[in-house]
Amino acid sequence: MLNTPHLLVGAAIGSSLPEAWQIVPVAAASHFVFDSLPHFQGYIEVEDLEKKEVAFLAADIIFGLGLVTFFSLGSPRGDLMWVGALAAILPDFHHIFQVVFGPDSLKRYHKFHMKFHWKKDMKLLPGVATQIITILAAVLIISGVFA
Repeated sequence: MLNTPHLLVGAAIGSSLPEAWQIVPVAAASHFVFDSLPHFQGYIEVEDLEKKEVAFLAADIIFGLGLVTFFSLGSPRGDLMWVGALAAILPDFHHIFQVVFGPDSLKRYHKFHMKFHWKKDMKLLPGVATQIITILAAVLIISGVFA
């Protein structure tokens, strides 16, 4: 899944659970659950990213962080939303290590992580639709619609 849905699901978890010690493991686990849903992946192999792919990834992260900022500003649970958002993308940080230290760094973790990824190629529209639905559900939770 792209980073934006992960960030918003984590923020939704942070807006819903009472304590950070509960939020961190649930948000991190949500990453693996949502990676296993059918979705358009984007770029996950970091060895040979082109400039346009790096720009796409950066835009995705900036957009997601911007949305978390928007929803957390002025919220009494803003700090916990950030805890959830960051915990939800934590499982993808191994990609940074692969870029810096080579594709074989954290190889066992990468293999474990990839076991959760949706394996079939998705066409762009249905693959993005699942992520939009995920984002909308997270926004509804953050907004308190399901409270």
